[in-house]
Amino acid sequence: MPATVIPDSEVPVVDFSLFNHGTPEQRIKTAKDIVAAFKEVGFVYLVNHHVADEDIDQAFQQSARVFKLTQEELNKPEVARPTAEEGAKTYTARGYSALGREKVSQDVYDDDKLKTLRAVADFKEFFDIGADKGPPAVREPNRFPSKDAIPGFEDFMLKFFWECHKFGLDILRAIAIGFDIDEDYFVNFHQDADHLLRLLHYPAVERKSLVSGAKARIPAHSDFGSITVLFQDSVGGLQVEDSKYPGNYLPAPPLKGSAIVNIGDFLMRWSNNVLKSTLHRVVDPPVAKQLGNDVELSEERFSIPFFLQADRHKVIQCVPGLERESGPKYPPVTAMEYLNMRVAATFKGKG
Repeated sequence: MPATVIPDSEVPVVDFSLFNHGTPEQRIKTAKDIVAAFKEVGFVYLVNHHVADEDIDQAFQQSARVFKLTQEELNKPEVARPTAEEGAKTYTARGYSALGREKVSQDVYDDDKLKTLRAVADFKEFFDIGADKGPPAVREPNRFPSKDAIPGFEDFMLKFFWECHKFGLDILRAIAIGFDIDEDYFVNFHQDADHLLRLLHYPAVERKSLVSGAKARIPAHSDFGSITVLFQDSVGGLQVEDSKYPGNYLPAPPLKGSAIVNIGDFLMRWSNNVLKSTLHRVVDPPVAKQLGNDVELSEERFSIPFFLQADRHKVIQCVPGLERESGPKYPPVTAMEYLNMRVAATFKGKG
């Protein structure tokens, strides 16, 4: 396990430059450190990676710009995510989703339980972006605002998407090397770039509404896909479940220039539960603004997750060498079959 850990957090910090530019021995050790972190914690900070600091900064600037557009602009049919009532036949992961539209749920499929859970909507809005090239079957049209409304947004965010894609594939290579299998094993299942770049905005909100549970940022959940690469602003609020004391959460504070990477449920299943998909949540940030009259305001927060997802119709089964004596824990499945099950729970009843 890597020795470097952020204070008050158990998430390790790994220097990714040694994977890309180190000696063969350093490359292998870095890969082993990353896999060790994913086995024990499910999360790792990667520093000195090849997504440029200036590009991360600009991505946050572009995110702030898009959420300053009027609701009239963001809710235009060509920009907003379609609802079921509007005739969307399938889950469309492109465009703008307004406050309270999504309620993250953790493996809840019962209608009554979902109804109770959805009584408190997630107090966030987001904008989803996908690949602009690739197989037609997976290339859903992006739903960008007009270039007059927000000049430069579309061009930069597509550039940033592909920068994150390249970074994500290198992380998958590191995981494969850490397992002593062919370094392109996982990459070969992620050729279609069927990923999702999400700009997330948590508006400022009266602190007591978060503390009381009247509003939520994101409750405890795990992610759907293979891995998630997350860029945070400086506000904080991300917490990761303690690996030693389930139900207890430890902070994963912002670390300038880093990406925090976690294993998703799909890759945990793929690895026969060797890699850990860890519960995490976004709560009231540690610092609030005083507005007088004992009113505290939790600051607005921006984050940018990049969800790497396997090619929709490729069948995955247990990673070679990770089978138990009794055989794999899970039957073969495609990414689309698994995603459909999870998406149904997340958006059910929301239109």
